[in-house]
Order: sequence, then C-alpha cells, then structure tokens
Amino acid sequence: MALVDKLGQGFCLGAVLLLPINWSVAQKPLKMVRGAEIRKGVAALPRIATPNTAEAKINAALDRQDLWVRKAAEACSGPDMFWKRVVEVTKSGPALLSVLVSDSADCGGVHPFDEAFPLVYDLRTGDAVRWDKVFPKGRAEEVNTSSNDGMPWITIRSKRLQALYVARYRSHGDCSTEVVAEVTEFHLYPDEKANALKIFPAGLPQVAHSCASSLALGAKELQSLGFSQQWQDAILSPDGKP
Repeated sequence: MALVDKLGQGFCLGAVLLLPINWSVAQKPLKMVRGAEIRKGVAALPRIATPNTAEAKINAALDRQDLWVRKAAEACSGPDMFWKRVVEVTKSGPALLSVLVSDSADCGGVHPFDEAFPLVYDLRTGDAVRWDKVFPKGRAEEVNTSSNDGMPWITIRSKRLQALYVARYRSHGDCSTEVVAEVTEFHLYPDEKANALKIFPAGLPQVAHSCASSLALGAKELQSLGFSQQWQDAILSPDGKP
C-alpha cells in the first residue's frame, strides 16, 4: 500500500536498545486508558495515562499505529467488505509495555486475511524493543517485512528460536510439524498472565495462519537462548507469578 510509504516511519522501528548493566525496572504503576473505537469493530490502541517523557514517546507511536489502521480501514468500505481489530495488553510494566494486535479483514481481494503482531516498548526509553539486541551477538537478526495487508513489521530470525519452536510444536488438526518446520521468522512478546515470553511464526501462508500457535518460554528457555538476567527480569515476574 502507498500508505506504508507515508506512514511507515516510526511505527515500531525503534532505535537500537541496549540496557546498561545497572538497568532497573520503572517504579510507578502503569495505568492504561482506552479510547473509543476507530470505527465499528476496529479497536483503538490503549494509551498510557499521565505519561512521562518516555511514555509520551510510546503514546505518539501508538497514535501513528491508529492513524495507519484508520486510513486502511476507510479504504476497506465496499459491499461485503469489513475490517476488525482486537487489541490486548499483555504486559503493562514495570519494565515493558506489550500490546498484541489481531486484525482480520476482507477488502475485496482474492482472500480475506487475518494477521497478529505485537507492539513492545521499553518504558525507560520509550523505544520499541529491538529483540535482535536482546539475543547474544550473532544469534538473531532483525527482518523488516510487512503483513499481507501492507502493515510494516519487524520480525526476528533465529536458528535457535526456530529449533526450539519446532521441537515444542504440538500438531493439531491439519497443522503438523511439517507446516512450521521451515519457519524462520518470529514475533516475540512478553505475556504477564503466562509469566513468559511468547513467540509465534510470522509469514506463514494465509491458509496456514491457524497453525501459527504461540509457544511460551520461561526462565529456563530464556537462559538457554542467552538472555541476560536483566532481560529475564524485565520479561518475567520476579516471584514467578503473573
């Protein structure tokens, strides 16, 4: 879409994020507020109430996300067309903010589409998390790509992550290990209810999207992937509970 060219900058292309050795989580509780739907069935992203400077930067990024989907949904307004968006806050501090976005639409193309992608921000800096910098050097790379509807994405390519996902994948219905065996790119986001880092494949063919089940990674898996203790503390609850 031409909209990507106009609106792509600043979506979730945050600056390189390196946590200093003395990094610690934010102290104040994070309060989120939700606005009215962008249009019927299209949820707006939540915003941080009474933001500080870093949090205002996050709110501005969320504003740009909502602007993009508003324009895209307006262009998807013909007979029998629809756009639906559901958003879920999966972690609201003290170190990270994570929002999982799920879009489904039929805009008159050959097939309807459904996409899910996370938005994860560092509450200290206001930057989008660069997961490739969380892995030890050389173990993961960032991939700039886009969804079927043109939404710009950043995904992670990692052989270790791929091997872990395939080894733990549970076949269901028409979804077998073979369907995901060649998956090389993943979305990552913290989930406070599961007290885990969740990963799921990006870029599966539309007909196989239902096979993109998420995998929850706990402290043991994060250690095996080489995540620092600071990042484990940011992602997981210190008491091991949601």
